[in-house]
Order: sequence, then structure tokens, then C-alpha cells
Amino acid sequence: MKFNICVAIPIKSGKVKENEELIKRVLETKPDLIEFRFDYIDEISELTPDFIKNLLDLVGPNILSIFTFRDPSEGGHCDLNKEERIKIIKLLIEAQPEYLDIEMNTEIENLREIINFANENVKFIFSYHDFDKTPSLEVATSIFEKFKDKLLNNHLVDFLSFKKLTYKLIFTAKNFEDNLIPIKLCRDILAKEKNQGIISFCMGELGLFSRITCVKFGSLLTYGSLEDKTAPGQINIKKIRELHQLLFNS
Repeated sequence: MKFNICVAIPIKSGKVKENEELIKRVLETKPDLIEFRFDYIDEISELTPDFIKNLLDLVGPNILSIFTFRDPSEGGHCDLNKEERIKIIKLLIEAQPEYLDIEMNTEIENLREIINFANENVKFIFSYHDFDKTPSLEVATSIFEKFKDKLLNNHLVDFLSFKKLTYKLIFTAKNFEDNLIPIKLCRDILAKEKNQGIISFCMGELGLFSRITCVKFGSLLTYGSLEDKTAPGQINIKKIRELHQLLFNS
């Protein structure tokens, strides 16, 4: 069985040519998805509709795309005010990637504006990152449940739309046992909601076990890199594929 691996690409330049060679080399590794991390951009004014469209054209229709403009509070590299950030996110939505990754801790009114603007043209990945630790399973489950309630109780999505969402909870392993938390979280959430999208693993060198094996336990995908890492503990996609083959298909 082939499991989904997403390669994250930090978009540092607004020049298509400066990204073209990197994207071609990523495509040679045959990823299932590509995440464009637009918060790495050197000059925010270079994020234009034509530039974003050209990047999607380079990827083509056979590889799913995730657009991310990560907030600095969760590892982002571009600090904008709320109005500027919402403007950029709307620009990304207009390009219609398959997925838009947005933080769970986004304020309710901003979430409402983003979700209404998307109008079901893109799928959402709602993400949570803890760069310091891995919580207990009870706390991790509570993070998911509270955000689900936030969506439903504030009428940000209807019940049918709620079923189509993906939730991404990423922690940092301080010891090997921490790897069990995201694996159990995937298992428990999918046991209750078989069609629920969940992505969960641990960052950091001590989190490699869950980063590699989470897909076996229901995580929609795991993340790999080609060259530059966009999160602690990312490893090359070729190594992940090799490990998946050895562990799960031998």
C-alpha cells in the first residue's frame, strides 16, 4: 500500500524561474502532494495572482497542492497585520489549490471571513502546532474537540461541510513515548468519525517514529523534504518512501 507523502517547498522568491528548477526536482520524487509555504517569501508584493498561477501550472493537475501562509505564532516567517494577512490568504484561495492550511487559533471572525470567501472552492486543513512539547492524549483530544465545537457552535461550517474537513495536530517529541500520542489520536478520532480527515505526528529528531508511521494509523499524509526543511525533524521524501516499503510492503 502506498501512503501519502507531501513535500513542503519554501517559496522564498517571487520569480517563477527561481522556483522552477526546485519544483521540477520535487516532482521527480513523485510526491502525492506539494505544500507551498508562501510565508517564506522575501518580498510580499511579489505574491501576485499570475505568480501563484504559474507555480500551479508547473506542478500540473496530477499532484495535489496545499497552500500555506503560516502565522509566526506557529512557525511562520512573515509577520503581517491581520488585514494584510487576510488579503494574502484570499489571494491564495482565489488560485484554487486543493487545500488551504489555516491555523486553528485564528480568531473566529477571521475564520468566518476566510471560510465564507472560499465558498467550498478549496478544502481546509485546520492546523495546530506545539513546538515545545507533546501533550497527553486527553489534552490532544481536547484540542481537537474544542476546535470542532468552535466551528459548529459559531456556525462557521454546517454539519455536512464539517465532515469534509481535515485537522492537523502536530507536536514536538521530548522522548520516544511521545510518538504514541499522535498515533493514538489518529486511531481514536477515526474510530469515532471514519470519514474525518486527520494529520498528526511529532516534530523533532525524537519524533521520527510517528512522522514515518502515522500514515499507517490513519493520518492523511506525512511531510517530507527535498532540501530545505520547513519543520524540525523533516527527512527526505526518498528516505520516507524507502522506510515505508521496508516496514509496510515487505
